[in-house]
Amino acid sequence: MSLKVLVRLVAVVTYLLFGVVLALLIGMFFVRFTVWQRPVIAWWLRGFCRVLNLQVTVQGDPVEASALWISNHVSWMDIPVIGGIRPLRFLSKAEVAKWPIIGHLAQAAGTLFIQRGSGDADRVSHEMVRSLREGKRVLFFPEGTTTDGFSVNRFFAKLFTAASTSQCPIQPLVICYQKANGELHPLAPYIGDDELTAHLLTMLAGEPVRVIVHCLPAEVAGSRDASARSEEHTSELQSL
Repeated sequence: MSLKVLVRLVAVVTYLLFGVVLALLIGMFFVRFTVWQRPVIAWWLRGFCRVLNLQVTVQGDPVEASALWISNHVSWMDIPVIGGIRPLRFLSKAEVAKWPIIGHLAQAAGTLFIQRGSGDADRVSHEMVRSLREGKRVLFFPEGTTTDGFSVNRFFAKLFTAASTSQCPIQPLVICYQKANGELHPLAPYIGDDELTAHLLTMLAGEPVRVIVHCLPAEVAGSRDASARSEEHTSELQSL
């Protein structure tokens, strides 16, 4: 391990520990995702992006009201990138809850966890509807898994019903990780059997990564069924 990577790794661990202390100070382990906590969480996530050497640029204006946010899914880094744009609740795979430090912070931030293949979608959809009706934003990745960033998988339509049930708009996003020359970054995707620590060290060893988040026009819920909505958003993301 080079000195540069070691220094950056120490900075990451220190920032994560700072996150734990901050979560304790604002009561996140006792009462989750309250009005006063949300901007603090977004602020911390923006700082985490800087520590990870991510240079984030947002193109377009996301809807400010309560909305169901959807995005293509490239990496575990999508969470701090998108979470730093606006305060929102995340929907994540259940395995994340078991990650050291990060899992505890995710739970404290009010993340909704779903166990793949467990028939858990109805319970999670109910929680999403409740959060949206309370005026919160909820983010989920309809592909259900990460990709290499060069293509978008077919969306799973079922959780789109949370938007129509709660009568909230859908805010589509496209996230791209780029090298300095504008090409898609080959190492940013976290896919297949990638191991978190090894992927983190690879990213810390490289140069700063440009992250472009495209905010597409929001759509009013209830205009079409979930399947049609899923098909259209898949096409939109693939065209960018």
